[in-house]
Amino acid sequence: MKIEIWSDIMCPWCYIGKARLDKAIERVGRDDVEVVWRSFELRPDQPRTPGATLGEMMRDKLGLKDVETVELFEKIRVLGEVEGLDIRLTGVRPVNSFDAQRLVHLAAESGLAHRLKDDLFRVYLKEHQNVADHDVLARTATAAGLDADDVARVLAGDAYAADVREDEAVAVRRGVTGVPTVFVDGVRIAGGVPTVEQFHWALAEAG
Repeated sequence: MKIEIWSDIMCPWCYIGKARLDKAIERVGRDDVEVVWRSFELRPDQPRTPGATLGEMMRDKLGLKDVETVELFEKIRVLGEVEGLDIRLTGVRPVNSFDAQRLVHLAAESGLAHRLKDDLFRVYLKEHQNVADHDVLARTATAAGLDADDVARVLAGDAYAADVREDEAVAVRRGVTGVPTVFVDGVRIAGGVPTVEQFHWALAEAG
């Protein structure tokens, strides 16, 4: 069974979705599940240096009032807590995620993409570290089990850039316009963030 997930570590909903998927995989008890993390940039033009907070960006670009962002952030915090996550959106400062996406492709070659995604989500959404900074990325990737020399080589060049762009091109062809978007054996499942039950149903019905 092949599960493809378009996601961005800038996205707290993707973090929640990953936690729900992990629970569903454990519940269904199958040992033939392949999870493929596809690249998607929510803010491809975002600089690598942290600037405005997420709340400030939502206020300035989406016109949300401060009280609305506080309520939304609290809703996400509570939903994350249900899944065992600690998501702290107040103080989060979005940055460019392209290099982080490239490292996920590197991690996939050694079966560590799932672990690295989890760690990148945590480092950004809980610890508020700059996940566009190469030192932060190197520490996170090596802690997840990736070879330090391989990580340094990727960050020093443009390895896996084409893989990121291909994922994004496939997303366009398959009608992916937001994240998380999940396909199980090529079939798209529930829009938005699937519940554990929706994930479990899709896994049980597939293959």
